[in-house]
Amino acid sequence: MDWLLLIALLVVLVSSGAGVLALYRFAGKIKHEFQEHLPALRITNMSAMNAGEVITLTPEVENVGRGAAHDCIVQLGGWEGNFAVKSMYPKGPRYRRHSVPIVLGQDSPVRTKLLSRCYLRLAYRDRWEQRYECWYPVTQVKNVNTSLYDIQIELSHPELTEPHPSVREMWKLLRRIHTNEFSH
Repeated sequence: MDWLLLIALLVVLVSSGAGVLALYRFAGKIKHEFQEHLPALRITNMSAMNAGEVITLTPEVENVGRGAAHDCIVQLGGWEGNFAVKSMYPKGPRYRRHSVPIVLGQDSPVRTKLLSRCYLRLAYRDRWEQRYECWYPVTQVKNVNTSLYDIQIELSHPELTEPHPSVREMWKLLRRIHTNEFSH
């Protein structure tokens, strides 16, 4: 009787292990396929020009992800303007890098007063309307010659705000793509 119980326990353990392994592989496949559709806007280059009392920063924004980014916005704290583009595509036939001129004169708030927290912000959505944000820290350095603040933007360590759907939610979102492909 003990042998039968031991064999039954062994069968349950082996089949449970196989089930967990299959579930783990399925989840990995879903995550990988989901990643294939995600955009990732980043500043890949930055130039700065100083002409008298005016600083012009020109970040180059590109989609380094694999999916299209929609409702794309670039904003800088203490800058009155913003930049918006409807869609940015990853490398491929519709790919385009955008240069965003940010002109900061002597009356720009980011140049005249010290801001407690200042960031250059990229905001965008993926194909499922999920919101993403990429925050680049901005440092204001007092210019001893003009009493205005010069601007430095740290590009190497942005802070990311992005959704973290469960594997089940990823699966549902991916099903929407496949349903739309077959219905057209």
